[in-house]
Amino acid sequence: MIKIVKVASLSAAALLTTSLLGGCTTDQTARDMAQQALDTANSAQACCNSNTERLDRMYQKIMGK
Repeated sequence: MIKIVKVASLSAAALLTTSLLGGCTTDQTARDMAQQALDTANSAQACCNSNTERLDRMYQKIMGK
């Protein structure tokens, strides 16, 4: 649960940074860094979702016995 909250916070921070820097056309590096942070957060969230689904299936299988 803590990891999901951290990833969600990172995603929110990356989205906020991206939106704030959207109007700044002179700072491409900052926008690239914000996009990279967002991509990393999305990858981490996908991993967490996959693990959660796998654990849920295992739990359901055990409880079904």
